[in-house]
Amino acid sequence: MARPRPTRSQRYLDNRGNPTIEVHGLPSAPLADLFHRLLTMRWAAFLLSAFATYLVLNAIFALFYFLDAGGVENAAPGSFLDAYFFSVESMMTIGYGRMVPVSTFSHVLVTVESFVGLLTTALLTGLIFAKFATPTANVLFSNVVCIAKHDGVPTVLFRLANARGNRLVQASLSVTLAKSTKTAEGESFRKVTDVALVRSTNPLFWIGWTAMHRIDASSPFYGETKESLLEKGAEMIVVLSGVDEHSSATVHTRRSYGPDEMRWGERFVDLLTGSAQQGVVRSVDYSRFHDTQPADL
Repeated sequence: MARPRPTRSQRYLDNRGNPTIEVHGLPSAPLADLFHRLLTMRWAAFLLSAFATYLVLNAIFALFYFLDAGGVENAAPGSFLDAYFFSVESMMTIGYGRMVPVSTFSHVLVTVESFVGLLTTALLTGLIFAKFATPTANVLFSNVVCIAKHDGVPTVLFRLANARGNRLVQASLSVTLAKSTKTAEGESFRKVTDVALVRSTNPLFWIGWTAMHRIDASSPFYGETKESLLEKGAEMIVVLSGVDEHSSATVHTRRSYGPDEMRWGERFVDLLTGSAQQGVVRSVDYSRFHDTQPADL
C-alpha cells in the first residue's frame, strides 16, 4: 500500500522562513522574556500594547484620585473623567495648572505617578530605539530551486539578491536538507543533512548570488526525484548571514523550499545584459529574477 504524501505542515519553515511547528510544554517565564517579546513584536501590535498600557495605568491612578473626594482642586465632584485627565497631566508632567492636588493623599499619588511616568517613558524610549536600531536583512530569494546540468554535472541552483542595495560583508550561506526516514528500530526520524555548496561565502554580497550544489554520490540529493522527496516530506532550508557594512552588525535571514518548489530540468534565465569588452554598460534585469527555462538534466 502506497504511503500518503506528506502535507506542508511537516516542514520546519514556510517559504518565507517562518516556523510552522507549534511548541508546547516549555517552562514559561513571561516577565523574564517580556523584553524579548516586545522587541520582536510587530510594530502595530507593539504600539497598540504600549497605548493600552498607558490608558490602563492612567485609569488606575484616576480611580484613586476619584476615591479621594476633594483631593484635586477644580475637579468636578464625582467626575471620573476629570480624575482621569488629571492623571494624564500628572503622569506626563504636563501640569496645565487648572486642576491641582490639595490633599496629602493626592500629593503622594502625584509623586508616585510622576515616578511611574518617568520610568515608563524611559523604558518605552529604550524599546523604540532598540526596535529601530536592530539591523535586518532584506534579501530576495528565487521562488524556485532549479536542478539541471552545470558543466556536465547535475546541480541544484537557487539565487539571491540584496534587495536593500547596501552591502553585506563576508556573507555566508548554510544549506541543509531535511528528510523523513526510519531507523533500524522502525522509529520515524527527521534526518537533517548538510548540503555542500560550490561557494558558500561571498566577501561582498551586493547585487546577486547564484548558489550551486553539485549532485554526486555524497550529495543528499543523490538518487532522489521530485516524487521521492515528496514522499519523504523533504525540505531544503537556506540561512544567510553577513555583516552590514554601515552598522557593523550581523544580520541574517532564511528561506525554505519544498519539493513542489523544485524545478527538475530547468535553469534560471540570465539577468546580466551588456558587455564591458564591447564598451556597453552592463545592467541587471531583476524583472526576470524568478524566470526559468528548460535545460538538460
